Amino acid sequence: MAQSGNRPPRSQPTKGGGNSPGKTGPAGGNGHDESAAERARDRLAQRNISGQKRQTASQRARSAAPSTRRTKAQAAAAQRAREGGPASRRGSAKGAPKRSTAMTAGIFGTVFVVLAILVIVLVSVTGKTSTSGKGFGMKPAPASVVNAITHVSSSAFAEAGSTITSSGPYTASITALKSQPSLSSDGKPLIAYVGSNWCPYCAASRWPLAVALSRFGTFKDLRITASGTATGESYPGTPTLSFYGSTYTSPYVSFLATEQCTDIVASGTSRATQECSGYEPLQTLSPMAHKIFFKYNFPPYVASTNEGGIPFVDFGNKFMEDGAFMDPSILAGFTHVQVAQSLGNPVASPAQPILVTANFYTAAICKLTDNKPGSVCKMPVVEQAAKQLKL
Repeated sequence: MAQSGNRPPRSQPTKGGGNSPGKTGPAGGNGHDESAAERARDRLAQRNISGQKRQTASQRARSAAPSTRRTKAQAAAAQRAREGGPASRRGSAKGAPKRSTAMTAGIFGTVFVVLAILVIVLVSVTGKTSTSGKGFGMKPAPASVVNAITHVSSSAFAEAGSTITSSGPYTASITALKSQPSLSSDGKPLIAYVGSNWCPYCAASRWPLAVALSRFGTFKDLRITASGTATGESYPGTPTLSFYGSTYTSPYVSFLATEQCTDIVASGTSRATQECSGYEPLQTLSPMAHKIFFKYNFPPYVASTNEGGIPFVDFGNKFMEDGAFMDPSILAGFTHVQVAQSLGNPVASPAQPILVTANFYTAAICKLTDNKPGSVCKMPVVEQAAKQLKL
């Protein structure tokens, strides 16, 4: 039977004391009753049409939001790839401003707590962190890696020098923050780092940053990981360290590290994973890190094309790293152990660019510590790096 628009098909009267269809009877459907029934059917049809419209609009809203965010993210990534400067050397925080809302903070907090519980259970049962899903995951850094990072000789730093190459360090990556209040923790200048395990530019920065900080203090519980390997990633699987779960002690500076996301490809499509570029979330920003990140990682302190990017490093509110200091490509093809072992040969890659970049990081840190310790900050190679950075 034909239907009129979205209206339900009409049914013929079945009541009326056995009267034939179309005829009237005392109880079966006089003209007035039939008109009332018709109006009732029209109202029902109208409600169905309105409900369908509302449902369609709701479906459009739900489907459009993720698509719009992803398209913008892809456009930003393409822009960074086209640009020269720091923007092409940073990962995207993928909607970082949205994480400042209470709802998103709650989502992150809930996801993080659940993940933390799962990690604890898995570690207690298997003795290692879960690496389920596509990615390297995290593992405790081998003793040989930690030893190589924390015991680079003064002669190796000197031999590596402060020569700038096509792979870095990029002097424009360090910018001065003028007339800003000092940033400190525990009575010492604070260095705040924000990155993610999946980010290849963060992967390139962690090696020299860990080496430089080890000249001023001691790391405990460093881990190893690799940058993301999802389809379309730049420098996939770059071997690196992770500051997640580590502690750092120093008589000169404090260090606050946040690794926002893992390198494990997420199985779901929650907002938290979307903001982690499709990877599982890991850590939320502390109140202090949140304040620093959302102030100095956005205009006017960085270009709008580079806002919210990672790695982000704030050196006591005196200097800021805007873009990776070193090209991730120099780490391609090496294992974590091989990268660490190379530090004993400071004139070859990847050790040479890592140690040169570490000298530049050291120069920035020395400006926070009033050139202490002198055995580090007064080294000619560090002083030369400071001049090149115009610190």
